Amino acid sequence: GKSRTKAPENVEEPVFINIKTDFGFKKIFGNKALLIAFLNAILNKDIVEIEYLPTEQLGYIRENRKAVYDVYCTTTNGEQFIVEMQASPQLYLIERILFYMGYPVINQAPKGKVTITNNEGKQIEVPWNYSISGIYMICILDGIIFPEEEAKDIVVEQMKILRQRANKVFTDKWQVVTIELPKFNKTENELKTVEDKWLYSFKNMEKLPKCPKNLNENIFNELYENARIINLTKREMKAYSKSVLEYDDVILAVERGRIEGENKERIKIVRNCYKNGISIEQIAKITGVAKQEVTAILTKS
Repeated sequence: GKSRTKAPENVEEPVFINIKTDFGFKKIFGNKALLIAFLNAILNKDIVEIEYLPTEQLGYIRENRKAVYDVYCTTTNGEQFIVEMQASPQLYLIERILFYMGYPVINQAPKGKVTITNNEGKQIEVPWNYSISGIYMICILDGIIFPEEEAKDIVVEQMKILRQRANKVFTDKWQVVTIELPKFNKTENELKTVEDKWLYSFKNMEKLPKCPKNLNENIFNELYENARIINLTKREMKAYSKSVLEYDDVILAVERGRIEGENKERIKIVRNCYKNGISIEQIAKITGVAKQEVTAILTKS
C-alpha cells in the first residue's frame, strides 16, 4: 500500500480546541451551563437560567464582523448579556460598545401601550414606565486597548456610568467588562479565583495536554470535555479547521501590522538622529540598527 508521511515526532497534536476561534467560542458558549458559569464568575452574579437571543438584534453590519463573534442572552428576570470575542484590534471599539449597549435597551420598549393600575386602583393605558432591566456586555480581547502604564496589570476592567462629583455609580443597570488576554500572565499554580481559571483556560487551552489539576471542579471538567478535539464530529472538525485558518490569518495580519509599525518608527528615529548631526556609527549604537541598514535608510530618504 501507499506509505504515509510521518509527522515530526517533536510536534504534538493539540488536545483541545482554541476558544478564541469563532468555532471554539460558539462551541463553548453554546453550552448553557458553561455560559452561565462564565457570566457568574466575571460579573459576580448568581444566574440560574438563560435564554439565547438572536445576535442579529444587536444591529451590527455583517460585513464588519471579521474575527468578531458573540452570544446574546437574557435571564428570567429580563437582564440581558452580550459576550463578545475579538481576535483582532477593532477601530472605534468604545463607540461600538456604546452602539451595542443601546439595542438591548431599545428592545425592552413594549410595542404599543402598557396597561397599569394607578393609585386609585383604576387600570389605565400608558406608553411605558421605563422599567429597564440590567444590560451587561463582556468583551474578551486577544489584544490590548488600554496600554497606559497605570493599566498595564489590569486584565479585567469594569465600566459603569458614574456621578462624577459624588463619585457614585449612577445606575447598576449598565455595565461593560473588558478582558485583555495578553495582560493575563498567571501560571497554573497562581490561579486562585474562578475568574482566574476561566481566563487561564481562554488564553492557554489549545496549548495544554490535559485539563490542569488546579481546575479539578465540575464546571471546568465539563469545559475541557466539551473542548476535546477527539470528540468533534467530522462536520465539526471541518468547521473548526476552517475557523483556525481564519483566526491564524487575523493574528498574522495583526503581527505584520505591528512589525511594519516598528519598522516605520525605527526609520523615523534613524533619520531624526542624522538630522541632528549624529554620526552613522553613533546612530547604530544608539538604535541597535546595523550600520549597513542605517546607511540604506539614509540613502532612501
